[in-house]
Amino acid sequence: MKLAALTATLFFHGICFGQNMLYKQTNKIQEYNYGVVDTAGMRQLSEIEKIKYELKFVEKRYSETIYSNYESEFEVKIDSNEYAQDWMKLASKFNYNNEGMHLYDANNSLMKTIAYTPEELSQRNDKKLDMQQYGFHPGIASFPEFTADMVAQLATQNVQVTTMPNGEVKVVSGSITTIFNKYKLTVVAEYLDREGYKNRQTLGYEPYLTDHGYLLAIDKTERFVHSVNGPCITETKLTYYSNYLIEDPGALIDKAMLKQESITLYPNPNDGVFTVKAELNNNVNITSVKVVSVLTGSATNIDCGNQKTFLVNLPNLATGQYVLQIITSEQKSLTANFFKN
Repeated sequence: MKLAALTATLFFHGICFGQNMLYKQTNKIQEYNYGVVDTAGMRQLSEIEKIKYELKFVEKRYSETIYSNYESEFEVKIDSNEYAQDWMKLASKFNYNNEGMHLYDANNSLMKTIAYTPEELSQRNDKKLDMQQYGFHPGIASFPEFTADMVAQLATQNVQVTTMPNGEVKVVSGSITTIFNKYKLTVVAEYLDREGYKNRQTLGYEPYLTDHGYLLAIDKTERFVHSVNGPCITETKLTYYSNYLIEDPGALIDKAMLKQESITLYPNPNDGVFTVKAELNNNVNITSVKVVSVLTGSATNIDCGNQKTFLVNLPNLATGQYVLQIITSEQKSLTANFFKN
């Protein structure tokens, strides 16, 4: 979010809005921030702590636009902020575009600009590439299908997947536990933050049209902490998303709802003999397959027999790391790493 002057900002917007719009989403956000303590604990809180944990309410408008070059721009405008005071000098509008983040006051005057960190720039670029290559969509969600192949692939990455008796799917990756409930349309994640406090985030979704994925409806984030005097406190942020208005002349939603193309191989590690399964969209075929050594770059071509599930038989490969690469009839490259014992 780095611009030298407001004139440069306006010049940039002129360029952006001159492009073809692929997608635009606007919606309303209602956000509640509060803390919960037991009655006895409340009496032990200092006045500053009581202010910190009282109910705060913010109402916002959100808008995101994606242009023909897959650059994205989004804006959050605070319509009402019941706990804002003039002396706090809080921004009333945040605009994120290709150049950086711009903060505006209630009079729509630019307060300051903040440059993206290298990590944020990388995330924006990854988002752009994902939309171009893989049909990733920023505003529409889909629930993952935990097939046997996916579970086997995740296991090679030390991710444990368990289907519960009630139909929920529990995914454990390191210190993060996530519960997917496709029937209730909820995703619940629990983890410890950097300070060692337990956090729980609950996301609730609603269907968008028929077979077009899901829209975020509610986001509840809880942080379980203690005050200096000891009582248990739950810091809670409750966010509601509503009033969605979606324009999609670039058919990004249809693209995003296509099956995500991928390849899995198992077992991994292996002795040079393993099975490959390619998940491709309808009418997409495999045009070439090769195994490439990470160490030397040497490649071995594989005949898959025009099959999307096939056996690779290379027992004479040297021990080491390799990449299996598939090129599709749409000239898309899909890869999977494996280790030869």
